[in-house]
Amino acid sequence: MQILRSSFISLSLLFFSIMNASAYAENRAGALAFTLGGGYDYFSSKREMQNTGIPFVALGYSFTKTWGIEGLLGSFRTNFNNSVHDTRNIDGNMFAIDVIYRFLPYRFMEPHLLAGVGVMGFDPNRNDAHNQGNVNVGIGTDLFIDQSIAFLVEARDFYTIVGGKNDVFVDAGIKFLLDIC
Repeated sequence: MQILRSSFISLSLLFFSIMNASAYAENRAGALAFTLGGGYDYFSSKREMQNTGIPFVALGYSFTKTWGIEGLLGSFRTNFNNSVHDTRNIDGNMFAIDVIYRFLPYRFMEPHLLAGVGVMGFDPNRNDAHNQGNVNVGIGTDLFIDQSIAFLVEARDFYTIVGGKNDVFVDAGIKFLLDIC
C-alpha cells in the first residue's frame, strides 16, 4: 500500500510539474538542439528483415521559433526473416536531414511536422554496405519539462523510391536546447 501511495505521489508531482511548465518553454530562434533517443523501425515487408530497435542522436538548429533543421543518425543490427533461411546479422545505419515546421505551442506541448531526405545503409556481409536513398515525412511533438529540456515523440515514414520500400520509424527521446545566438 505504501508503494502505491508513493508511486501515486511521484506521478502526481511529475504531472503537475509538466502542466505548470511556463509558456516560455518552447523552441527558440538561434537555439541548438541535441537529442538522445531510441525508436523502433517497422521495415517494409519487401526487405524481408526483422523489425528492430534503433538508438539515435540528432542535432538541430532553429532558424526561427517556427522553422528549423535537424540531422539524425542511428545504428542497428537485425536479421533476415526466418522464411529467407539466411542466419547472417545485418548491420545498418539510418541518416536523415529534415526541415522542421513547428506549430504554436500549447502549454508545455509543441507539435511539429518534418520532411527531408536520408539514407538507409544495410551491410549483411560486414564489408559491403548497400546504401539506399529515401525521402521521409513525419509528425511529432516536444513535451517541455523545463525551458531547455523536452521529451520528444515522433513517427516518420521513410520511403525508398527504388523498389518502393516503405519503412515506418516510431521514436522518443530527450532533447536539450542550447542558446548559441
